[in-house]
Amino acid sequence: MITRNGGEYVGFLNSITRAILGGYPSKQTFRIDSEHTGTFLLHGNGDANSVEGMSPAAMWASQPHLRTVIDFRARNCAQLGLHMFKAEGEQNVRVRGSVAHGVLKKPNTHMTGPELVYDLVATSSLHDVAYWLILPRTDGAAGKQIQPVPPDWVTPGDPVEFEIREWTVSPPFTDKYIKVQADQMVVFPGWNALSPFTASSPVETLRLILEEQHHARVHRKQLWKRNGRVGTYISRPKDAPSWDGTARKRFSEMFEAFTGDKGERAGGSPLMEDGMELKRVGFASADEQWSDSVKLSLETVAQVYQVNPTMVGVLDSANYSNVREFNKSLYTNTLGPILRLIEARLNAFVLPLIGAAEGEFVEFNVEEKLRGSFEEQAAIMSASVGGPWMTRNEARRIRNLAPIDGGDEIITPLNVLVGGQPSPQDGGEPVVEAEPKVIAEVWRKTLIRQQAVVPGKGWETERWDRELTADLTAAGVPDAEKLASHLNAKVNAIWHDEGVTPMELVARLDQGIIKPDLEGIEE
Repeated sequence: MITRNGGEYVGFLNSITRAILGGYPSKQTFRIDSEHTGTFLLHGNGDANSVEGMSPAAMWASQPHLRTVIDFRARNCAQLGLHMFKAEGEQNVRVRGSVAHGVLKKPNTHMTGPELVYDLVATSSLHDVAYWLILPRTDGAAGKQIQPVPPDWVTPGDPVEFEIREWTVSPPFTDKYIKVQADQMVVFPGWNALSPFTASSPVETLRLILEEQHHARVHRKQLWKRNGRVGTYISRPKDAPSWDGTARKRFSEMFEAFTGDKGERAGGSPLMEDGMELKRVGFASADEQWSDSVKLSLETVAQVYQVNPTMVGVLDSANYSNVREFNKSLYTNTLGPILRLIEARLNAFVLPLIGAAEGEFVEFNVEEKLRGSFEEQAAIMSASVGGPWMTRNEARRIRNLAPIDGGDEIITPLNVLVGGQPSPQDGGEPVVEAEPKVIAEVWRKTLIRQQAVVPGKGWETERWDRELTADLTAAGVPDAEKLASHLNAKVNAIWHDEGVTPMELVARLDQGIIKPDLEGIEE
């Protein structure tokens, strides 16, 4: 149960809600108990000139690479559907409308289910621990409510028999606190080699590299803010003729015409006098290795959180094929372990507290992200079942269209006995017979090349079979390799045995006297 201290329970919960929604200042003194006081950074300003004194929350707010990776993990986990099932024998039946399902869909008065998952993954990524309070609902809905609590508000009690049985929740804006028992607190812990009962934020591992990046940004800002705003300057030799006021003014007016948005000759090339030189000055990021340090910082943060750097913006070696594979591995190697731990925690500890029935469990719909594009799914399913596999009404449902009469039966083409393709393994793209004129045009080009090459180099069967096969395949001709081998064998035999050259065959082909097919070169 929750033990109240110094104020009404509902009023205290309202204070927590207002704080979470951003209704309190960022820095306040708070009391954990009657003997300890401290300072809490809700949004965490810390020391503006150093990362060393910042809380993890303040570092997330100020360090772009840390925020990029954490938000990437949280966003991609939150977009997955969290489905509830009930085990009935050997089947798992989808559950909708139950009390527990309603709680996960709308966990409290100000959050949705995806927002709750986003908060969970982001908080545990940043602090290596997350806390959920399981409380009575205040909006009249059935079941309980789930209220995430910032880890900085929570102080674990002393462990008893290797477990924590009580926590103190103390918001930063008040001297009130509550004692929470195990039946109303669910903890999503990380792993700490130094202490099994305390969290170890990954931010501490990154503090040094983020400190370096922070100072690099501060230095760059100082250069832009305090450095001279001089892009170029003109040098004049010391032994050049002396200038009087008139000559100096004339040159200045001439040069002004080449500068600014309204210069009469802006964009042109000024004529330098007396050996003058126009020299460029300014900050060069390459000289300061700025871009290299930025890339190193982002790569290091991604590595600590075990995210492929390409997925968060390091595109040096990115191409279409490897990015496609990285997307496939995102929900297996990168986010798979996180999702598995969350599922286990929800099923073991959260569902019993929010009224789930015996046998109910939840799973993230990871399969949806691993299915590939609709075209890939269609090709695989068609090859697997050997024919059409979706009714018209099922296809209309995908597009949110109303069903039609007679649309619940699978249509099977009549050109084959079973299925709609010549072979169950074909799948995907249908086999289309190429037009005879297409085959003839491809063969014609090959005959012309053979007439030009063979007299000087001799007949090379392997080469001509390879080239004609490639050309026929590109033209969409089925059995291209078999047809190419057959045509080339006939050409070689006719040429040597009957003295009919390829160009003579071209003439016969153009006149329609012969045609290329597997039955032979027929007249």
